[in-house]
Amino acid sequence: MERFSKIKEEVKKTETDNILYEDDYTKLINYEGWSVLEEVDNVICIPFLIEYNQFIIRQEYIPSYKLDEGKEYHITVLSGGIEDGENPAQALKRELEEEAGIVIRDNFEFDIQAPIFKFKGSSSKYHMCILPLTENDYHEVIAKGDGSKEEDLSKSVKVSLRHLNSIISSDTITELMLSKLKGYLNI
Repeated sequence: MERFSKIKEEVKKTETDNILYEDDYTKLINYEGWSVLEEVDNVICIPFLIEYNQFIIRQEYIPSYKLDEGKEYHITVLSGGIEDGENPAQALKRELEEEAGIVIRDNFEFDIQAPIFKFKGSSSKYHMCILPLTENDYHEVIAKGDGSKEEDLSKSVKVSLRHLNSIISSDTITELMLSKLKGYLNI
């Protein structure tokens, strides 16, 4: 693992000479003969509301999925990019409020798993969290989103645990997180 953790350090030293493409969100660089995609790291979460036996997922408008399947809405987990100056816990706290209207109490300790790379051609990582919450851990507000059109068209929904096995996810990371939730709950 140490070998891979050094990639980002080395890339930052030489990337200006090897940029193949760059915009506000992504950068494609040539590194050791590979085209490597650089994006921000993401936090990924499934909140589990213990007293209610419910978990929260998203019904999201995702243009990239629409391109292939034509369906506008997809079932995904709560997720978002880690912004400059944020650590994974701060980003998760912000995303929970933006996407689900869940405001976590100030001294709450997140159990975020060790990050994993998104795929072989990317230096970006997912920071994943199954988030069991009691009523004392949070309060709810109206989810305001991040101001994007896609976020305005999407919504978070509470789902009873009895429906966990019937959820048809739209992507690999959502399927992985649903599997992790099942493991956490011994289902």
